[in-house]
Amino acid sequence: MKKLHLSFLFFCLLLSVPSFLYGADQPIEWEGWQPYFPREEISPDFSVRKKGGPDGKGGLVIRQGAKEGLFGAWSKTFEIEGDVHYRVTAFAKDRKVDNARANRYVEVFFHGPDGKYVVDDRLGVHTRPMYPWDQPAEAKGWTKFTEIFQAPAKATHATVRLFLRWEPKGEVEWGKVSFEKSPPREQRKARLAAVNFRPKGGKSTLDNCRMLEPFVEKAAAKKADMVVFGECITTMNNGLDHVTGAEPIPGPCTKYLGTLSAKHDLYLVTTLFERVGHQVYNTAVMLGPDGSLVGTYRKLCLARGEYRRGVTPGTGFPVFETRFGKVGMMICFDVHMPEVARGIAANGAEVIAMPIMGGHPALAKARAIENQIHLVTSTYSLNDDWMQTGVWDRAGDLHARATTKDEVVIHEVDLSKQNFWRANVGDFRGRLRHERPPFELPK
Repeated sequence: MKKLHLSFLFFCLLLSVPSFLYGADQPIEWEGWQPYFPREEISPDFSVRKKGGPDGKGGLVIRQGAKEGLFGAWSKTFEIEGDVHYRVTAFAKDRKVDNARANRYVEVFFHGPDGKYVVDDRLGVHTRPMYPWDQPAEAKGWTKFTEIFQAPAKATHATVRLFLRWEPKGEVEWGKVSFEKSPPREQRKARLAAVNFRPKGGKSTLDNCRMLEPFVEKAAAKKADMVVFGECITTMNNGLDHVTGAEPIPGPCTKYLGTLSAKHDLYLVTTLFERVGHQVYNTAVMLGPDGSLVGTYRKLCLARGEYRRGVTPGTGFPVFETRFGKVGMMICFDVHMPEVARGIAANGAEVIAMPIMGGHPALAKARAIENQIHLVTSTYSLNDDWMQTGVWDRAGDLHARATTKDEVVIHEVDLSKQNFWRANVGDFRGRLRHERPPFELPK
């Protein structure tokens, strides 16, 4: 009986030993970081890994149990100077997180000493939180978040929060977090050109391509970084169709268009019919300043007149790195469906080039606003109630609209600039990454 009593006493003592002595994570405040949660009942578990993080100097862990709806963050407040720029950087590694894009994110908000928002003169209303986007995960599984934000003039403090929400049994470890003064964002200006030109009189696909050269020259003379032409440019008014005018990509037309883009040191976008075996696609192509084929996009949302003639839809939402930013492409009827622009923007596009036969201009405005992208449209119409040739900004405003046939228009944008679309919304692009819901196209 005495042995049993001693064994029980030893077991109780073992349970009372601080868990850090045998290596478990500890719920603890650390270097100014504290757990944050809106309500105790939805708080996840917080702990510190003293040798965690990507640099081995400490990791801040949020772990969720089996309950749904848990919501929390590690939070730290910094003293700042108003009107000064600050760079926030954080690294995250997640485990068993189903939707990291939406549920693992970084928030920065500027405020006064009382923790309340201050009036931001840029907005005309109180400050709104800001959100750096994540970058592709590194080799060891760490994802980097980083961005530069300017503090409002009246702000005295900034609070950084590192979130994990709504991920039953999920875990994220945050590490190598910094919040420091920084130079302003480097400008990333791009001169985007669109052309209202309908080829006629050609006898072949290459004849039509050769007609583009004077317009590329005009765009280059205006110092364009990218020029966008209309849809199905190689089969327009020359007696060819989606079958007789289709060719491989790369092929003769893309090779010739590459010579134009290289000669004039710009990116060139248009569409042509692509043949792959027995299948034909309506495919957008981007040629680069070195003459190479930067990438292709196969039209996903085919118009009725296309699928009834046997054109095959594409798949995927590719985005391509250019010397001025990330660019995606979509084609005509794609603009009628929100999923395509949404998918391209979710993959990081800042600009979408869209050759288009026609569509209501309100659709271009909507796609630009809801995805916070610059949209470059090239069409053959001049009607007010039909799609325009021009450049749409992130507020949905049309710039540099073509008002005559055979016209080249150009508009300069700065992709580094935050767009505070409607004062109460704040920086909408920063919010999109984690606020828009996940989606799958219907089967």
